[in-house]
Amino acid sequence: MKGLVIWIRTEEGSDEIILDRLGTEIEERGGRVEVFHSKAVENLGMEKNDKAKAIACAMLASHGVVVITSGADSPAIEPGEKLEVRIIEESDLSRTDVHDSFMRDLELAGLVPAPRYDVHPDEEKEILKKLQNLGYLDD
Repeated sequence: MKGLVIWIRTEEGSDEIILDRLGTEIEERGGRVEVFHSKAVENLGMEKNDKAKAIACAMLASHGVVVITSGADSPAIEPGEKLEVRIIEESDLSRTDVHDSFMRDLELAGLVPAPRYDVHPDEEKEILKKLQNLGYLDD
């Protein structure tokens, strides 16, 4: 599986709760996630070294972890054969339509799991019958 770094472009001093929300959503879908907060970066002594932060994110992602981080600038991470980097503006991610589209793009690229749905067996039978009636499934 290709590694993924999601870089949320934020304003300086921005609240990082949006990182936690996105991390929780991906984790609930069954993905392995690490939210790389600015405090963690600071504790590792990398707050003034974007290259070191980029290397740490890329290393985590290369082991199948979806890494979510943020910063005011673009990341110093080079995407490659085994690493995907997706950049999104914090203001865009807070819009439901953009958020949903962003997540769907990640799903279709095989970078995050699709959402899990619990369907009651009776509902499942009804859905299957509708799909058969529409010609999507054989009887």
